Amino acid sequence: MPKQFCRVFISLVCLVAQLAHAELSSNVIQQMFYPYANGMPSVDGLAPGTRISQDSWEAAQEYLPQEILERIKAGEFTFTVQDTTNLPVSEGFIAATTHYAEHVKIGADGELAGYVAGLPFPGLDPADPQAGLKAAWNLRYRDFGNIMQVWNTFRLVPESGPPEREIENYYVVAYGMHRPQTDGVNPNKWEKDGVLYKEFYHILAPFDLKNSMGLKLRYDRDRDNDDNWLYSPTSRKIRKIIVKQDEATYDSGFLNEDVLGYWGYVRACQWKLLGTRRLLVPAGVKAASATFGGRGNWYPVDPWELRDLFELECTPTANRHLYSKRVLYIDKQMFTPVYVLFYDEKGKHQKTLFELYGNPQYNPGNEHVRVPLWVGESMVDYENSLSSMTIVSKSVYNIPLPDEFFNLDRIMARGP
Repeated sequence: MPKQFCRVFISLVCLVAQLAHAELSSNVIQQMFYPYANGMPSVDGLAPGTRISQDSWEAAQEYLPQEILERIKAGEFTFTVQDTTNLPVSEGFIAATTHYAEHVKIGADGELAGYVAGLPFPGLDPADPQAGLKAAWNLRYRDFGNIMQVWNTFRLVPESGPPEREIENYYVVAYGMHRPQTDGVNPNKWEKDGVLYKEFYHILAPFDLKNSMGLKLRYDRDRDNDDNWLYSPTSRKIRKIIVKQDEATYDSGFLNEDVLGYWGYVRACQWKLLGTRRLLVPAGVKAASATFGGRGNWYPVDPWELRDLFELECTPTANRHLYSKRVLYIDKQMFTPVYVLFYDEKGKHQKTLFELYGNPQYNPGNEHVRVPLWVGESMVDYENSLSSMTIVSKSVYNIPLPDEFFNLDRIMARGP
């Protein structure tokens, strides 16, 4: 075979390989972020308007985790079915995923290598032995936008009677690393300090906690522990504190790491991707705040819809952890947990956490936002007949805050 022909042949082979790779990458992005582009899920017996209840659960039995189905069969709550909502994340996040994802690897220490922005691993294969860990990294770096501000009320709600506790909060999460640049603005202003995000809360009520404030720094490197500070209005001082991820907050059913589905360290669990499932979930809420009902008014009763999910198992590595495992059901399009099942040390289903996200079209002021819009949560604790709930009254996304907003001296200045 002439050398010139060989060179041409090899070039053609390389070109075909490149085109095949590009097509595969496009397919992966399509399946990840636009799973309903070719049509919404449709199942016989689960048409929009169908009511799922104690008397009419059969059509849903293959489309709910058994633990949730049993609660419906017991008459604890009911819901109706709505059309699946298309909820893509931001174009900048998708573009960053397309551009950078092929360079991301998991290093020998379990940390990410080559990660810049976007979703680290858009193509997840349950047969991959690292798929669970990759999914955990995706969870950590899912699209929250650059800044999320939420006004909410945290409640401890028993099965009957008034709430045992109500705490009004102003809550902020702002990212300073791995965010795609938009409109010429670089949001990665904490990159030199290795700070992934800063988290701030200000308690507005009740009287005994009013004006207590907290600040957390979550570092990009998972092996680095958070830094936490607490301002006390009684002492009018701010001090650095140690916050354990596996301890409860406000004597509730929430561990610190349970917030927003999973807010802990990647290293704190062994991760296993169990597979993908099409299930009914309480997503696409057509309001700025979720509606709750059923037993104790604990359950999300806005219409549920069929969505494609990842099923991810998290087994804590710590000895004598409160949970033997948790199973997160993660929305494929948004990569947010929509519900989480928790199991006690003996493997018994102990709690269910519902994380609720809304349709921007029905969220005043956020109609054009393309990040998951958080509209509430409920952690149902069956052992203690109690639910720990967050009722969202207002949320604002991607509105810039002053650079000094998170400075410790500014936090003290906000106090009485």
